Amino acid sequence: MTSITDLIDSISPHIPFRDEESAKAFLDRYDIGDQAALISALYIGRDHIHDSVIRPDYVPSGWAFDRYFTTGRAPKWDISPADFARILYEKNTNLHTYYAAFIRCTEASEYSLDSF
Repeated sequence: MTSITDLIDSISPHIPFRDEESAKAFLDRYDIGDQAALISALYIGRDHIHDSVIRPDYVPSGWAFDRYFTTGRAPKWDISPADFARILYEKNTNLHTYYAAFIRCTEASEYSLDSF
């Protein structure tokens, strides 16, 4: 399991992806859990783009705030791993902003990213 901060550091030089295939080539270097972490972080960041903390009502009671937060996991994926590369390519130039918001808000909220 690669830490989310290391994953974000490793994806940054590749942004913007020139096509979906280059996003897939990047993702193929990582296991499915690491890929899910990148997708979850981007959606959490997008949802908090103008916030300074994770909104108190954002994480439902009983839910784990981890790398599978927005994607789900096998056998019931909420976002299919087959779509991960397409999502990275579509979000492309916004990825820096989304990941920055994710880091800013999780740090300010004192969320542990150990399982992310």
